[in-house]
Amino acid sequence: MSDLKILIVDDSLFFREALARGLASNISGTIEVERAENPFEARDKILSFDPDVMILDVEMPKMNGIEFLRRLIVQYALPTVVLSSRPAYKNLALEAGAFSFIEKPSMTLGSGDFMKKVAEEVCQAKAHGDKLIAESQEVASTSPEPPRPSAQQTAVAASPPPKPQPAQSFTVAPPSSAQPGAKAGSAFKCYGSHEQVSQHLSRVVSNMNAMKAIAQQMKSDKPEPQSVPLSSLKTPVPPRKVELIAIGASTGGTEALSKILRDLKPPLPPIVIVQHIPPMFSKMFSDRLNNECVINVKEAEDGDRLEPNSAYVAPGNRQMRVKNVGGLMSLDVNPGPKYGGHCPAVNVLFKSVAENVGDRAMGVILTGMGEDGAEYMVKMREAGCVTLGQDEASSVVYGMPRVAFEKGAVMQQVPLNGMAMLITAVANYK
Repeated sequence: MSDLKILIVDDSLFFREALARGLASNISGTIEVERAENPFEARDKILSFDPDVMILDVEMPKMNGIEFLRRLIVQYALPTVVLSSRPAYKNLALEAGAFSFIEKPSMTLGSGDFMKKVAEEVCQAKAHGDKLIAESQEVASTSPEPPRPSAQQTAVAASPPPKPQPAQSFTVAPPSSAQPGAKAGSAFKCYGSHEQVSQHLSRVVSNMNAMKAIAQQMKSDKPEPQSVPLSSLKTPVPPRKVELIAIGASTGGTEALSKILRDLKPPLPPIVIVQHIPPMFSKMFSDRLNNECVINVKEAEDGDRLEPNSAYVAPGNRQMRVKNVGGLMSLDVNPGPKYGGHCPAVNVLFKSVAENVGDRAMGVILTGMGEDGAEYMVKMREAGCVTLGQDEASSVVYGMPRVAFEKGAVMQQVPLNGMAMLITAVANYK
């Protein structure tokens, strides 16, 4: 039997897996980990898995993590550790009922320190949850009527739960004094049977779906973006044979890159990649891609000579540039100041490509928040490079590709499922 059951809720497959491995290395005893991609999947995992602690991301598709915490989890006293790269979310997370908040790795936070911190907070959250459950069970055994949540339980929320909606109130199921077969320390044990909890969560999610639909109708009558049909794609003609492919990505990029690189087949020129990623994850990310792909993938190192059929991923907290000496291309990978708030920065890579490779290169910009890459993708196109951008419908966040397109940097917008096909066509154009 597991000593600790943890549910990780994060939209990044890579981050979920890396975190699961890190927790296993830093927590003594037997742990069991389940994963969910979004809050709706998390709801089902909570009911079936009955976790002791939840680790929750904030920025996810379908529903914001803090909104999920505020509307669902606080009512069931499930200790939750919130992770985010944005410190501004800390107060909101704690007010919504998080046990603690941890900032995702930054330039100064090493992988060991981060994983140890998360492991410590998870263990403390488990101990806190056990204490609350023991107190509620003690009250239940001495009271003739089902007790309300104790003051300590209410304190977990840090602020009152949202007011009930007139049509569908958010009621908490009364505790059950006897639940045969229930796991000791279960976060749901004092709030009713599994069936009661399931029915309640289903009602709340239905309510949120209805509110989301209404909000969408009120927000605008702009139609949902439609993916660019593959039949409409035309292969841009490169002015010269493509000798380098440069790719930039951010939010949602790990999954997008995984799909594209898995679909690419030799022969291909060298590929250089900047993905906004913390230092601790860039090596694991590139190793995972290397195992998945036909082409070679590695974390870039200073002085790497660029080889065909190989991809090089910029390390976290390092700026990566392409050098060209006598027609031989290599990498300059070194610590450097942030550019536009990023290290590595897509703009830094694209600038070096525009200046040192010119019209023998191709540029690709994928899903991501903000505008990194747009400035120097313009320069790449002016230098004669073929430039492609991911379309809105297939982007997790249509930020970086949108800005690049609006600046005139993108020659053609491409859906994710057609990107590898078009990259291959341009790279092998004769």
